[in-house]
Amino acid sequence: MVGKEGVPELGSDGSSSDGAGGWILVNARILVGLIGAVSCFSWLFVMLGTSIFIPFADLEGVATGAAHLAFLGGCCTTLLACWRFSDWLSAHRIVQVILAAAFTLAGCVGFSLYELAATWYGAFGFVLGCGFSLIYPLYGEYICLFFHSDIKPYIVGIFAASVFMCTGLLFSGPDTSFLFAIIFPAVAISAYAVAMVLLRLDTVEGVKAKASDKRSQVVWRSYLATATSGMAAGFALGCILSTQNAQSGVFVLIEVALLGTCIGLLVDSLHKNFANETATMRLFLPFSAVVVFPLLFVPEEIRYVFAVLLLCGSIFPTTCSLSAICRHVVLCDLSAIRAFSFGRLICFGGIALGMIISFAGFSELAVQAIGSTATILSIILFMVLVIFSASFVMTEDNYPDRDRFKQAEVKAGSGEGEAVLVAGPGTPIRRLAGEPAVSDEPEVIDEGRLTRPGIFYLKCDAVAKRYDLSNRQKEVLVMLAKGRNAEYITEKLVISSHTAKAHIYNIYQKTGVHSRQELMDLVEEMEIELPGSD
Repeated sequence: MVGKEGVPELGSDGSSSDGAGGWILVNARILVGLIGAVSCFSWLFVMLGTSIFIPFADLEGVATGAAHLAFLGGCCTTLLACWRFSDWLSAHRIVQVILAAAFTLAGCVGFSLYELAATWYGAFGFVLGCGFSLIYPLYGEYICLFFHSDIKPYIVGIFAASVFMCTGLLFSGPDTSFLFAIIFPAVAISAYAVAMVLLRLDTVEGVKAKASDKRSQVVWRSYLATATSGMAAGFALGCILSTQNAQSGVFVLIEVALLGTCIGLLVDSLHKNFANETATMRLFLPFSAVVVFPLLFVPEEIRYVFAVLLLCGSIFPTTCSLSAICRHVVLCDLSAIRAFSFGRLICFGGIALGMIISFAGFSELAVQAIGSTATILSIILFMVLVIFSASFVMTEDNYPDRDRFKQAEVKAGSGEGEAVLVAGPGTPIRRLAGEPAVSDEPEVIDEGRLTRPGIFYLKCDAVAKRYDLSNRQKEVLVMLAKGRNAEYITEKLVISSHTAKAHIYNIYQKTGVHSRQELMDLVEEMEIELPGSD
C-alpha cells in the first residue's frame, strides 16, 4: 500500500511525534506527484488570473476575455466527459494522460502564434482547458489516495505553493513570461506520468460509477455553495482582468495578498481549523455582498482593491469545498475521478458565470456600449445571486462529514435498508497492492449481526478514540492488532523503518501496553456498542 509519512512534528534527532499543529512530510516517491499537483494548480491560477498565456493578444480587446471564457468552457466540457465516462477512464489512465498532453501541446502552440483573430484565441483556450481538465481529476484522485488522513492541510499547502510560483512568474517580464508559464503544464503532466510508473497508479482499481453514486452523501446545497464561491472568484477575476495588466505592480500586490491568505489558511488547518466548510461559507456570503456593494460608488482606479478582497475571501470556501469533496471520496469509498470531476464541474461553472457577469459590467467594450449602467447592473445581478444562494446555503450544514456516516444493517435476502458504507473513516479509496479491493455491493449481514471484520474495525476505532490516536497511528494500530510487524508496516505505508517504529512506540505509550500481544488483547477486549443493537 502507498501512503505518506505522517510526521506532525520532528525532534532534533529526526524522530516523529504526533500532535496538533505539526508539519506533514511525504515519502520521496509521493513527492513527485505533489510537485505535479502544485504545477497543475499554478497552471490553473495563471490561466484564470492573468493573460500570460495569451502573449500576442490585444489586452484591451475581446481576445483575452474570449480566451479565459473558452478555457473555462473546455474545462467544463471535459470534466463533464470525465464524469460521464469515469469507469472507462479509471481503467485507462494512461490514455487520459496522453490525451491531456496532446490537447495541452496544441493549445500552447496555438497561443504562441503571432496576432491571431479573437476567435482563434477562443479555440486555443478551449483546447487548453480540455488538456487541463484531463489531468486535473487524476491529481484529485492522487490527493485522495495518498493524503487521505490530512487532506485539507495538503490542499491549502498546494494552493499556497502554487500562488507563490505564480508570484515569481510575474517578475520574469512580459517577453519571457509565456515561456516560463508553459513549464507548469509540462511539469504537471510529466510528474503524473512519472508518479504513475513509480507508484503503479495504472493498476489502481476504480470504484464503479453505479456503486459510487449509491454511496454518495453530498446534498444539492453543498453544490450550490461550491458554485456560489466559484461565482465570487470569477466575478473578482473578471474585474481584475478588465482593469489591470498582468505585469503591473498592482498585480504583484494582488498575488502577495493571495499568498498571505493561503498561508493563513494553512496555519489554521494545521492547528484549530476554525475555517471549516460550514463556518466559512456562512461568513463568506454576507462578506461578498458587503465587499461588492462599494463598487457602485468607488472610482474606477481603485475598484481592484475590492475585487482583491473578494478574491481573497473566495479562497476560503474554495479550498474548503475542494477538501470536502476529497474527504467525501475517502470516507464513502467513491470513484475519485467521477466525484472529483462533478464537484469541480460545478465550481468551474460558477467561475464562468461570475466572469461573464463581471466582463459584462467592467470590460471596456461594455462600458463604451451602455456606459456606467453596465457596471451597476452587473453588480446588482451578482448581489442578487449571492443573496439567493445564501437563503438556501445558510439554513443548515451542507457538507458531509464523518459524524453523519453510520453503518446500517441490511436484512438478509431483501432489498430493505440503506446502503452500508464499507470503508471506515480515514480509509484510502483503494489499496494499490497487498489487499483485496472493496466490493461494490453492500455486505449482507446475516440475522442482524455484524461480521467479524466489522467488529474488528469498530473496536480499533474505539481504541483510537479512547487513547486519542492520530489518523496515522490508527492505521498502524489496525496492522499491529492483526499481528503485523514493523517491517510489514514500513512496506505497506511506504515509510522509513524509523518512522514506523516511532509510530509503534507512541501507540504503546498512549495505550500503556508493552508488546504487540498486549495491544491485540486490548483491542479484543474493547467493549463497543454495535449499530442497531438494543
